[in-house]
Amino acid sequence: KDSAAQKFGKLIGGIGILVFCVSFLTVPSSPSAASSALLVGILPSTILMFLGLYIALFSGDVPVRRFSPKLRPIGLLMFVVGFALLEAMHWNESDWLPSTMWDGETNRFWMIFKPTFLLAMSSFLLAGGYLVNLIGQRISQTSQILYLTGGFSFLLLIISVLVDGSETMSEEFHTSVLYAASDLLGFLAGIGMTIICFSLAIWQFERKRPGLDKLPPPNSEQLTQAANIIKNNLGGDDDE
Repeated sequence: KDSAAQKFGKLIGGIGILVFCVSFLTVPSSPSAASSALLVGILPSTILMFLGLYIALFSGDVPVRRFSPKLRPIGLLMFVVGFALLEAMHWNESDWLPSTMWDGETNRFWMIFKPTFLLAMSSFLLAGGYLVNLIGQRISQTSQILYLTGGFSFLLLIISVLVDGSETMSEEFHTSVLYAASDLLGFLAGIGMTIICFSLAIWQFERKRPGLDKLPPPNSEQLTQAANIIKNNLGGDDDE
């Protein structure tokens, strides 16, 4: 019964996502049309990026290997191609690329997605590379991949701030980066406050619990009984 309900929920969710993705074609006057058009435009490149990064990280000499080491270059290539397609939307105006324009101006959701995506990905990849290198064993190649992809993302973020795109001014992008940074800092601060509050609640609960009384040391009768139990289960003489 639960399995059938889960399948039905997944079906309804999939239909909802599909309807949302085509809303920019069916109801272009809707406020959500710009977001659905952007989602459809970035979906191929983002899927290619994350799938390639997943293959690159979980192949090779790692304890949780899921793919053959021969697939690691393919994963890196998929990541680079997906990233290149995403960046081409920002730097080039071409008919064969998804457009970042909507109603004659830059899609406002693109100005939210692009800075947040680059900033979050570069931050988490660089932090992940440091943590993997700090606590990992036999996964130096994985940390190198995280450092490489994170540094590449951060470099593109800096270039986008300094250089105008095909439809986006660098000053506008710089402002969007500041907004994205404040959003990420707020997100991390919220997580930190949640952890602190949870820790304080546990500490208060443990502090109010009555202390455990110390047990007295075993007497000779208890020691003899324990020795008999050990002898009956393990065998051996008294001198052993």
